[in-house]
Amino acid sequence: MSTIKIEALTPVHVGSGNLFYHNTDFVQVTISNEPHIVIISEEKIWKLLGEQHVDHWLEAIAKRENLKEFLKRFAPQAKSKDYAKRRIPLYGTVRENDTLKECIHNGVGLPYIPGSSIKGAIRTAIMASLVNRISDKESKISVTDWRNKTTIEASVVEKELFGNDPNSDVFRFIQVGDAYFGKETEIATRLINLNIRQGKDNLQDDSKSQLVEAIGTDSKSEFQLKIAKAYYDFVRRNFSTTGQLPVASINELFRVINDHTRQLVKDEISFWREVDKFGGEDYVEEMKKVLTVINDCKEGESCVLRIGHASGWRFITGAWTEELKNFKDVVIPASRPKFRDYIEYDFPKTRRMDEESYLFGFVKLSQ
Repeated sequence: MSTIKIEALTPVHVGSGNLFYHNTDFVQVTISNEPHIVIISEEKIWKLLGEQHVDHWLEAIAKRENLKEFLKRFAPQAKSKDYAKRRIPLYGTVRENDTLKECIHNGVGLPYIPGSSIKGAIRTAIMASLVNRISDKESKISVTDWRNKTTIEASVVEKELFGNDPNSDVFRFIQVGDAYFGKETEIATRLINLNIRQGKDNLQDDSKSQLVEAIGTDSKSEFQLKIAKAYYDFVRRNFSTTGQLPVASINELFRVINDHTRQLVKDEISFWREVDKFGGEDYVEEMKKVLTVINDCKEGESCVLRIGHASGWRFITGAWTEELKNFKDVVIPASRPKFRDYIEYDFPKTRRMDEESYLFGFVKLSQ
């Protein structure tokens, strides 16, 4: 195993699946003259109230009563630290009916990026770099409609590249551990859309904004990474169905990742420079900053990868389907079947960033 350093170049959100409700599960407070979000600790609330007031608490939850106002009645001396599970710096606004998407934490409360998320992003980068080896890709992309939920299936292409089934898939020889970050590295911020809308000159759209918790910019950690080449060679000699290992070393892997991310970032900059509407300038400037970090990476020693929520369709998929001959006729209609009014727009037409125009999901990996 090799120890890999990981640094958040931008906020990173990998969700736990939990949604916290404003004034019930979290409240906004001011700490040292700075806005913070306090995630409520049920255990601490229980201790503050005592058993005699638990029914009042449950009633307040049912009525969606403001928790701070409730505590003024039943625990008037309580400070935010007395009922906080964690206190998070807030960069953005909180609205009355907001929910907060929680960042995933381990059993002792540390935010982390799961190895499965890192490995999934690596798999996407490698697949995008190898997909041109596959002939007649168009015929191997299937579109299914299950109860009107259209999906695009590229498993045939993946099997040709990596193996026919989980037992022969070569990615089992690429082993990736979790990256645990320190306490108090979380932030909370509001994500908005950068959206090409008909009849709108301003690209920024907060009509479907979302408050999220994330690992903050400049946060650092480590994780374990291994390419089990010797084990792969043994299995390959004995089981011919095993796929071809796409990279033989971490140096090679980092080169592939960095080249992949560089191309996607350059494509983003080129695309949004041509959009003749107000609001995309900051997005382009942030992408240019990321591109500078990518270009400064020492070949094979470090790389930039994009992971997690708000990464966008192109980064999540690797954007390799854009080169297909039937991309416009098959992939796009399957990706947005309910939005036929957008047929004249480039795909995808929406990106996400926070209210200060910061991007999400970029991390730097270093040996």
